[in-house]
Amino acid sequence: MKKIISFLSLSIFALFALSPFSLNAEPERKIETTVHDFMEDYPKLAMKAAKKGKPGYIEKILAEIPNFALEEQRAKWTEISQEALKSKDYEQSCKSCHKEFKKEYKKTYRKRPIQVSPELISYLKELKK
Repeated sequence: MKKIISFLSLSIFALFALSPFSLNAEPERKIETTVHDFMEDYPKLAMKAAKKGKPGYIEKILAEIPNFALEEQRAKWTEISQEALKSKDYEQSCKSCHKEFKKEYKKTYRKRPIQVSPELISYLKELKK
């Protein structure tokens, strides 16, 4: 009987001891916005920073941008972004993508929500300081 009580006590203790960890183990919550709003808020400032010798912001954006594309356009967005990262011609990347996709996005997908990681937003907020 003592063994059963001891086992139950240990089990209950383990359950309570581990519950804060399981409650905090929620999946990362993404920040919802639109491609339009994201583009208005960050890439312009990131381009200015790149021109001043701080390309990290625009490079981080270019690495993430393909994740915001529609599934059927993701490969092309990735190609454009990767070319810009290789060539360091960030403005050409913007122009290429806008030429190919902006009209359709503006007309059809302007309000389409996208999910952005809080880490990326926190990192990019440094641009606004």
